[in-house]
Amino acid sequence: MGTESGARPVAVVSVSTMSMAFGSILGFLPGFIATALRADLGLDRWQVGLLVSVHYGVTGLGSLPAGRLTDRWGARRAVLTDMALVMLAAALAASLGSYPALLVAAALSGFGYALTIVGTNVAMVRLVAPRWRTVAMVTKNAGLPCLSAVCAAAGPWIAQRWGWEWMFAALGVGAAGVAVSALRVLPDDRPEGRGKVEHPLPEHFGWFPVAAFLMVAGAVPLYNWSVPYVDESLGASSVVSGVLVGVAAAVGAAAMVVVGVLASRAGPEGRTRLVMTLSVDSPLPWVLFGFVRYRVRLAMTLCLALSGFVALVMAGGPFGVWVALVGIVGGISLFTASIGALHAAAVDRAGPAVARATAVTTTGYFLGLTVSPVTFGAFVDSSGSYGWAWFAAAMLLVGAAVAFRLAGRLPPGA
Repeated sequence: MGTESGARPVAVVSVSTMSMAFGSILGFLPGFIATALRADLGLDRWQVGLLVSVHYGVTGLGSLPAGRLTDRWGARRAVLTDMALVMLAAALAASLGSYPALLVAAALSGFGYALTIVGTNVAMVRLVAPRWRTVAMVTKNAGLPCLSAVCAAAGPWIAQRWGWEWMFAALGVGAAGVAVSALRVLPDDRPEGRGKVEHPLPEHFGWFPVAAFLMVAGAVPLYNWSVPYVDESLGASSVVSGVLVGVAAAVGAAAMVVVGVLASRAGPEGRTRLVMTLSVDSPLPWVLFGFVRYRVRLAMTLCLALSGFVALVMAGGPFGVWVALVGIVGGISLFTASIGALHAAAVDRAGPAVARATAVTTTGYFLGLTVSPVTFGAFVDSSGSYGWAWFAAAMLLVGAAVAFRLAGRLPPGA
């Protein structure tokens, strides 16, 4: 790719953050407005979950093609294509207001999101100094929880008062604004020649997509199903539930930046262990992180013993809504924080194969996002209870910790 760029790194990170937020939000929105969708369209829970699964399933399937397209188009064209697809998807959902339209919208925005993930990672590697790259990547991924905080808090209220279609319309307008910013800020980085060097991934790198799959499959129900869970099982209204989940997402955004700073200071050796520890949603790793960097067995003990926040969510049924809310806030915060550190750890061990590493890790990540929402919803529908579904999520997080431990055996820069 060309090397010229007049773009300031701070501006590039800002645009990348907004692109990630608007590129992914249509995947999370159905969970935030699930009550309104079910009432208006007569949907079962698994059908709401299917919307999320289609979005992220297409993202996962499209990750490898998106990597090749980004190599051909450059980061700016990849991001602009995503924003165009988000605008089209939002327009279809808002204007037609039907379940088939929502499915098509989910697929369109899902493929676009794959382009933005790869494109923004490429932009980070090209334009941000290595010393600050982890913080930049973590900050970039904080865009989703920031926008999720707004949508989770405002979405149920807007859907109840004016209709859920207005949420899609507003997000389409926002995507148009991001497209204008990307056009102005991101450099034209199209390849200057036809030649392309293929960089193979290191041996054993496959543990990263496995770990990403397990982590996401276990933790993403905290995003997708917390609002209906608190509404249907614990007696709080959907509006109150949305506000509380929004607060959790906002806390998660701040936590992501903090983890980025910690990961930068830790260096390559510490990052995978940080992700492994955070994947069990425990507050203790924040205190013990300095020790965990060097003591893998201690980190493994924490991973196996402290999937605490999901357990608290599960305990909300017998012990009350506030117990569950502590689990939701803590779980969303630390899951959100682990996402950026996951990307940083994978890039550390990818050597020169950054685009391929991003695509492969993203495939596992979004396979988890594909399987989890619809499976969780179907599990609740069939069992009539959220309890066993939350238990299964906690076990997946334990498996994620084991997989990250195995991924951590790969030396940095392999």
